[in-house]
Amino acid sequence: MADEMYCDLGDNAINLIETEFRDGTLYFKAEDDDCLQSDDFRKLENPKNVILRNLNNQVLMKRSGMDIAVLEDMLDSEIQANAPQTIFIIQAYKESEPNGLAIAILVKSKNQIYSLSCQNKELRFKEGPTPNHIAATTSDFIFYQKKVIGHEKMQFESSLYPGYFLACEKEQQGYFKLVLKEGCQEEDKFMMFIVQYC
Repeated sequence: MADEMYCDLGDNAINLIETEFRDGTLYFKAEDDDCLQSDDFRKLENPKNVILRNLNNQVLMKRSGMDIAVLEDMLDSEIQANAPQTIFIIQAYKESEPNGLAIAILVKSKNQIYSLSCQNKELRFKEGPTPNHIAATTSDFIFYQKKVIGHEKMQFESSLYPGYFLACEKEQQGYFKLVLKEGCQEEDKFMMFIVQYC
């Protein structure tokens, strides 16, 4: 006679009612599978204000009247003088299948919130805040903030385009623009950012 086992079924338990073995794979059917939560992102409280800099100490800034971000040399007094376009909002999200620190990057300009999007691998600020709930496993608004090993720097990987990161790219006009760039195995200093909380 087998020993009886007691298992405390918490709120996250799934009652399995059927199993099936097909083509070398075991499938399970849950009792209330219509109520199972799909992969998604949910906005967390307490967004943080930050100043983002590249390794050349240039400050990220949303261009006034435009939907792009550029990096410019600035003194601390100039950062404050150009606020709120230089003060970004990091909004953390909780996801049902964690892959890292899921965040959205927003900025407030002229009493309007803009959210950074990487749709079609192009970075643009879209008018309006990011949604409280994103019912998907990826989003053009969600980036994974990752610490660079051996550095006090961060990288931001797109959830929509894995392997693509926020990066600085020099434009013909001489300024640096924020772009989405495919990563490589080597450390790329143009994909590293200093996150200064304020």
